[in-house]
Amino acid sequence: MARAKSIHAQKQKRKLWKKHIASWHETEISQAEYCRRNGLKPKSFTYWKKKHKPVKDDFVSFVPVPLPPAMDVSNNMGRASLCLLLHERYRIEVGDDFSELTLQRLLHALERI
Repeated sequence: MARAKSIHAQKQKRKLWKKHIASWHETEISQAEYCRRNGLKPKSFTYWKKKHKPVKDDFVSFVPVPLPPAMDVSNNMGRASLCLLLHERYRIEVGDDFSELTLQRLLHALERI
């Protein structure tokens, strides 16, 4: 029972500090001034500000895949020497004159999706 109260108190504390940090970001005053106005300890504010810092892994980024210029393959359809089907989502037809490096880059990019 005491543990449940402790966990609840910790969640409330995190929530309170998260609100303070958000409120401070909306102002144009220094962190020290915000703490003075709200009766907060500057060291505690700094501690919680670091805890609520967004982690870079949370952000999505795109990876460019350099490809050679597009070729007109309309007259070569159906004559690919290799056809790859990936997760019923991607179909890659590879002809005899394919670039091994380009194929590796493409597969690597698709694996990261």
